[in-house]
Amino acid sequence: KQQVPDGMLIGPKNPIIEEALGDRLVGGKREAAELSVADFDGSRWKLVCTPDQPNIATVHLDVGGWAEIEKVGGRAVLESLYAGMVVEPAPTYKVAVSVDCDACQEKEATLEKMILLKRHLVGAPFTQKFEALAQGAAQQGPVVTIPWRDSGEAVYVLTQNDPAQPQNYDRVCVVYSVDFPDETDRAMCRILLQQFAEQHRKIGAAPPVTFSEAKNPPLEIRPLVGAKQEGFVGYVSLTVFARHVDSTEKLAKKVDLCLAFRHYLHYHIKAAKTNLHMRMRRKVRGWLQVLNRAALASEAPREKKTISGRTFTRK
Repeated sequence: KQQVPDGMLIGPKNPIIEEALGDRLVGGKREAAELSVADFDGSRWKLVCTPDQPNIATVHLDVGGWAEIEKVGGRAVLESLYAGMVVEPAPTYKVAVSVDCDACQEKEATLEKMILLKRHLVGAPFTQKFEALAQGAAQQGPVVTIPWRDSGEAVYVLTQNDPAQPQNYDRVCVVYSVDFPDETDRAMCRILLQQFAEQHRKIGAAPPVTFSEAKNPPLEIRPLVGAKQEGFVGYVSLTVFARHVDSTEKLAKKVDLCLAFRHYLHYHIKAAKTNLHMRMRRKVRGWLQVLNRAALASEAPREKKTISGRTFTRK
């Protein structure tokens, strides 16, 4: 089975926060710190260890669409998975969790849980839908809308039924509205999304993918689409069936991929532009080398001869 190279996907962890928190929670480092970083999707992290309590590490997180995420599973995740760790977040941040590095018994597990805070919160709506699908308990319900970018981009998660058996809800559809401010990025994005829809047919076990232009959004979310999205690049829909999430590992993997899809698209558009510019610069350097090696034609008058071999001078 062909494996996707690690460099092709953006993981759910922030490596900077993971290293800094790991030094304190696992490595035993005790010193004051205030570290602020941002993820590729615009979310912000902040690690704080105060001078009077350097053993207390607090991770603050600001993530787009928290008001909606909180209602559709985010708050439940905080109360269950992070019970006893939730504290008041800093201004402009949405959630925060804290740990006593000295009193913590399961340091490695706690580190993993805190680093995956954003993944567990934003992934809560996906996890709920996929778990119900895997258990055969999927039912019709309202469309879950997560507006996770300030530009108006959102992801829609909904349960769908089998057209041949309307009572059988056997799939979950995830729809992304996609847009970019740069016109070049928009053009490349449209090509990539169209290729997603074409290439999935060559992979038998892959979830079906469809691409819709902005002027013709999918019927399932058409009532939810605002006027702001009329100028978007378009919508890409991924349909997940029970066979895709029939084990714990598969379910977790699908949640990770759904969360990373928009970042994956953005990252590889930038990578494609970088590769294109590198090839253009390489081509220009080749042309310059050819020009530098070229010999200039002599300016002296050239001798001319007739067909019989006699030399003549034009007067």
